[in-house]
Amino acid sequence: MTLSGFYLLFAAILVILLGEWMTRVIGPLRRSHIPPPVVSGLLVALLVLGGNEFGWFALSFDAKVGYRWWTWLVLPEVDWWTTPAPKVDVHQPLLIAFFTCIGLNASWNVAKKGSWQLLIYLVIATVFAAAQNGLGVVLAKMLGENPLLGLLCSGVSLMGGFGTAAGFAGEFEKAGLAGAAVIGTAAAAFGVVSGSLIGGPVGRHLVSKYVRRRVGFPVMAAVGSGGAAIVDHSTVAEDACEAEEVAEHDTFFKEIRSLVAMAPKALLHLVILLLCIKAGAWVYYAMKSAGLTFPVYIGAMIVGVVLRNIIDLLPRPFIESDTVDKLASVCLSWMLAVIIMSLKLTELVHSAAPMLIILVVQVIFMVAFAYWIVFRLMGRDYEAATMSVGMIGFGLGATSNAVATMKQMTKAYGPAPRAFLIVTVVGAFLIDFTNSIIITGFMNVLK
Repeated sequence: MTLSGFYLLFAAILVILLGEWMTRVIGPLRRSHIPPPVVSGLLVALLVLGGNEFGWFALSFDAKVGYRWWTWLVLPEVDWWTTPAPKVDVHQPLLIAFFTCIGLNASWNVAKKGSWQLLIYLVIATVFAAAQNGLGVVLAKMLGENPLLGLLCSGVSLMGGFGTAAGFAGEFEKAGLAGAAVIGTAAAAFGVVSGSLIGGPVGRHLVSKYVRRRVGFPVMAAVGSGGAAIVDHSTVAEDACEAEEVAEHDTFFKEIRSLVAMAPKALLHLVILLLCIKAGAWVYYAMKSAGLTFPVYIGAMIVGVVLRNIIDLLPRPFIESDTVDKLASVCLSWMLAVIIMSLKLTELVHSAAPMLIILVVQVIFMVAFAYWIVFRLMGRDYEAATMSVGMIGFGLGATSNAVATMKQMTKAYGPAPRAFLIVTVVGAFLIDFTNSIIITGFMNVLK
């Protein structure tokens, strides 16, 4: 039996509720900061894998939909009157909406306060992207495989994620790597799952070590609904674990209820969001027509960044980051549940051993780099720990995973506004440019 994409959207809401319940009642999950949709989505994906592999049942998800009322917003629709609606991933509107929210929150007024750190973080991420690709090529050669396999299982599918893997698959197949699309998808799936599972525990370890060893150093802690205050560790060091246990979680439906409660304001921001998405579809179409290969959300995110900073110049700017955050949170949870539960884990189970070896080594390298390099170069503090978790997230597959894991950390330890700004701007936008250049360079050499 194959369930359509819209059944998948509905089931994803139930999966989110299951994940929130699991992370609330299971201590290790609560302390690991793994996003609830990832926990329950992975459980569903494993059950589907087991049912299909052992013959208990036959179930799959068709994540592609072609209904124009759903796809119109995210496509340029230059010839809608002569062609049927093209099929896109059912989660694509949620994906683009989430990254558009990131763009709408990318205010230069905030960015300029830590611009030098943003530049440093971009340099670190770019160096890692080059090292990640180089390591993959070397490992493939050591295993006697096509070096293009190593490249595809590195920065293309891990740092780049599903979008970059799909965008470059055709070029890899032209260069002689058969099945590049399947390999890229499987590698990206492996990276997304690994990044989701590993980022939280690494962040928790860094923060716990920081609290123990640097008592008295100020960190940010939540105050009220949106503010922050400086808290001395001497007042919280002994209670860190207890505070973590009782941290309040902003659940999926709690976020929706809060948006309904501020209906006029939320509606204004929703309209702005939808306009940015549609305008972004045309920007992306222009970039693609010019021969540029970037993730599908780039156009809308660029529009969001430009619009936010234009509005910030007005005497009375009307875009509020808190409202945009709530919209982003709903899209993020829903999108992650759809993506994770529909992963075709059979592509990982039946992958060749060399591919799995390369991916495992890459995960170990990512963790070591985040722990020993990123954390130290970014300041060895709470914000640095959050940025390290963020790099694990987008370094192994998806900025959305990075943000989700960072959100889980901040619910336990308090806000990290600088980390969120830097990670989302670098991970969702800037690194795509530098990583694409690096990948192109590697491909030209390997050809």
